[in-house]
Amino acid sequence: MIEKPNFDYKYDFALPKSLSMRLSFAILIIAAGIFLVAMLIYLYFSEESVKEETAQKAKTELHDAVMQMRMDATMAKARGDSLNTAQFVATLKTVHPYEHSYTLMTDSTGRMIHLGDSSILHQGNVRLTELTNAMTVGRRGMQEVFKGSNISLLIYEPVGHMGLTAAVVCSRSDILASYRSLIFYGAAVFIIGLLILFACCAFAIYKMVHPLHEFTQSAMSIAEGNLDTPLPEVRSQDELLQLRNSFEYMQNSLKQHIEDLKVTTATKEHILSELTIAHDIQMGMIPVSFPKREDIDLFASMKPAREVGGDLYDFLIDSDELFFIIGDVAGKGVPASLYMAVTRTLFRNLAGNYQSASNIVREINRAIASENDSCIFVTLFVGVLDLRNYVLTYSNASHNAPVLVPVNGDCRLLDVEPNVPVGPLDRYDYDEQQIDFPPGTALLLYTDGLTEAINPDRQLFGTSRLLQEAEMVRHENAENAVKFIQQRVEHFANGAEQSDDLTMLFLRHRGLVHDSSDERHIRLKNEMAEMGRLRSYVLSVCREHGTNEHYALSVYLAIEEMVANVVNYAYKKGTRGHVDLYTKNDDDTLEFRIEDWGQPFDPTKAEDADINLPLEERPIGGLGIHLARNIMDSMHYQRTDDGRNVLTMRKQMTGGDDENTEKHLFTI
Repeated sequence: MIEKPNFDYKYDFALPKSLSMRLSFAILIIAAGIFLVAMLIYLYFSEESVKEETAQKAKTELHDAVMQMRMDATMAKARGDSLNTAQFVATLKTVHPYEHSYTLMTDSTGRMIHLGDSSILHQGNVRLTELTNAMTVGRRGMQEVFKGSNISLLIYEPVGHMGLTAAVVCSRSDILASYRSLIFYGAAVFIIGLLILFACCAFAIYKMVHPLHEFTQSAMSIAEGNLDTPLPEVRSQDELLQLRNSFEYMQNSLKQHIEDLKVTTATKEHILSELTIAHDIQMGMIPVSFPKREDIDLFASMKPAREVGGDLYDFLIDSDELFFIIGDVAGKGVPASLYMAVTRTLFRNLAGNYQSASNIVREINRAIASENDSCIFVTLFVGVLDLRNYVLTYSNASHNAPVLVPVNGDCRLLDVEPNVPVGPLDRYDYDEQQIDFPPGTALLLYTDGLTEAINPDRQLFGTSRLLQEAEMVRHENAENAVKFIQQRVEHFANGAEQSDDLTMLFLRHRGLVHDSSDERHIRLKNEMAEMGRLRSYVLSVCREHGTNEHYALSVYLAIEEMVANVVNYAYKKGTRGHVDLYTKNDDDTLEFRIEDWGQPFDPTKAEDADINLPLEERPIGGLGIHLARNIMDSMHYQRTDDGRNVLTMRKQMTGGDDENTEKHLFTI
């Protein structure tokens, strides 16, 4: 959660945290520093002028005293009087330019004959000698003395009689005394000036930065969603005006962005709602409840990478046959989900009418390819498991090879013909393959979202890892097997986002002992390619009833001839149809009932073929019916009121001479 800044304080001069106060203090400090530096420079350069001013006053008084002494000496000489040094000292003492200044006089030998400040005598001969040495130069001058402590200015001038030199000493305190008033008044003026400068600066800066405070309040109001908050007026043509214009542009941009965002959000919510509905519809199309049967164990799951996906699975149980499919539509999202729905619907419609796996794939391909302007393709694996005959027929359309889990032996990929995907080619004959699928055998079907699952290191789950996981679920039921592999994939992915749907279907054939008296049924399409399924069915029925191999082959030959007649002649050429074969055991007799909806034909009324004629003289046709009559014990034909052809054929399971039947067939 974003923490709101604290702007509750009032904006005034008393707060040092305000920008105007800080700027005012900064300007004040800078001004004070400039003034002090200026004063120091002024004092430094004005010291000489002050000394000259001081020296001029002292020189004048000293010179007047010296001139008086010279005048007194001249007048005394004119009168013939004699003058002593005391009179000169008395005249010299009148020289007093400053409060702490004092006079002194030396003779030509440098002896001090007058010293106005007796304290010097107590400070040692060094200081006294410094004075006398400076005065014995015999000329007028000025010199600084006592530089080490109380620096003073010595001004001296020779009297001219008896080698006397008069001098006056002005201390530094007296020299700088004239500065005191200047410094006092200057400091007062400086302080007053600083206060005035501070007030002016604070007011000027306040006026300049006060809009910033208003901008702050406006920004806080805008941040709270009040986009119509008025901005402060700025009349100056400076950066504040640019800032206001930027705020106004930001305000208008936010309004426009929010309006666009509302439209976008509404659109996204609408799309998300539709995708949610599409997801629910799609998940409702695939089976979520699985058959509770003793002969099969089946479970499947689908996890779309997005709201909707392009994977599919489905299954359909018709009598003792299990039809199942798994597929992957190229692409993601809504388009893939639409093709997924179409493919699943086509499978549902075709599975009951076209029992051959290759026929189902072929018809799905024709339906999709006829209206496939977007060139989308689908990979499919379709299988048909005959639960009584333990035979799996399947057809693959470029889908991933399923994992075969045999009763004995290691898990391996099922041998599949790749063929082409469904969709690109309108006319394509898909290969059909067949394997024995005894009880205990399992099959794991999946989409490439499983083997191409990635982890954060960009590694693929891969086929080898899948085979290892399949070995671990060899003895698990279908639901546990699927959920276990899902967990292993999620653990491998470790939170990495997946780009493809993940679908799995696990099928295990448990096997079931059927009551031999139960009626069995198989539906065949009117195509000769269905004869392979017919053979497996007939032989399986015969084996269930304990017949030997010769018996089963002879029965199959008779049934095949009758079914082949229906396939070739019952329906008009190019017309799709089917043949139903029902079988049951009735008092040690196998009954086969062949039903179709084609043109009426009674094979029991057909003339017997003359097997004694040479082959070149025999007419075409009739031999198959002759074989069926000789193999089967009885044949009965009926045309029902609803338009069905029903041919019932019976054969005893005991008492038959199978060797004679075989010899008779060989003769034919």
